[in-house]
Amino acid sequence: MVVAEQVKQKSPKEFFLNLSPGKLTGLRNVSDQEGRLKVLALDQSNSFKKFLRALYEKQGNKREPTYKDIMDAKLEITEILSPLSTAVLLDVNYGARQCLNSGALAHQVGLIIRLEASKDPGIAGIVEPGWSVKQIKKMGGTAVKLLVYMDVEDKSATEGQMKFVRQMSADCADQDILLMTEELSYPQKNEDKDSPAYVARKPGNINMSAELIGPFTDILKLEYPANIKTDDEKTQIKNLETLNQKAIRPWVLLSAGVKFDIFLKQVELAMKAGASGTMAGRAIFQEYFDYTNREDQKKFLKTTGLDRMKKIAELVDKYATPWQKRYETNTAEMLSAVEADWYSKGAQVSGSDVKGDY
Repeated sequence: MVVAEQVKQKSPKEFFLNLSPGKLTGLRNVSDQEGRLKVLALDQSNSFKKFLRALYEKQGNKREPTYKDIMDAKLEITEILSPLSTAVLLDVNYGARQCLNSGALAHQVGLIIRLEASKDPGIAGIVEPGWSVKQIKKMGGTAVKLLVYMDVEDKSATEGQMKFVRQMSADCADQDILLMTEELSYPQKNEDKDSPAYVARKPGNINMSAELIGPFTDILKLEYPANIKTDDEKTQIKNLETLNQKAIRPWVLLSAGVKFDIFLKQVELAMKAGASGTMAGRAIFQEYFDYTNREDQKKFLKTTGLDRMKKIAELVDKYATPWQKRYETNTAEMLSAVEADWYSKGAQVSGSDVKGDY
């Protein structure tokens, strides 16, 4: 993994001053003009199936969701909520090309596409069969999103996940496309998410995961490193400040499906601690599936859904740290990093043919 190792040796500021043009284009296209991210996450597969099963049972029509059922829900949510996003995260199975072809993805909103196959925690990550970084780049994707489940106490599992991260990092560098990597903690055997041992271990797991993954990605998508229900605000702020120090890349806060009022509190504290934005999904739209007819679903998105997007955006605009500010970079410095012959670096000359990176 030569490329990934080279990335690891650069200081955070140097990394962004010398960001490749494809990655820089992607970074600008997933953030606003100030460099803050407000991403709508719609790449879920299993949770959509679960929501729709419950909806159909409520309607008295117990059945499995079809491809069209899942696609239609993603198209509608994307169409209504994407105009207030800097980018939308979608899956290849039901959403990415479908939202492009239908026009559901708002104009000039970035398209982030999930790379990994949907797997349960504890199972080694793999790329969605038939899919690749190269295909995401080829279809015009703005960025690649990679999820890895992490339990740093399990050394074997951690090394397996990190091998996966390093390979995907190298693939993204080869295709010159932005990589956004998400870590998710998970309970060990005989634990659940409320188990005291898991709750106590989780902040450290998030911190260590951010440290391990950071050198091999461009943006980190991280969990909230505290329990907002039981930890006092002082503890939450301390945990967030620690995470901000561990994260050598700009990081965004994921919602993990928590209730919206809880997520909004998390957003404010995380942005104040140094986060560069959010990547949220179910916290915004999950009640959409509580309504049994399409008109009420659409009304929910156009009222509550849009209102939630606006509230998140207000906090991000007010408190988030733009990625340029995080590393005290400016356009003049970034321009000075461009050499006159940048496009022919590493060129191979064969007869009259010159083959460089660009």
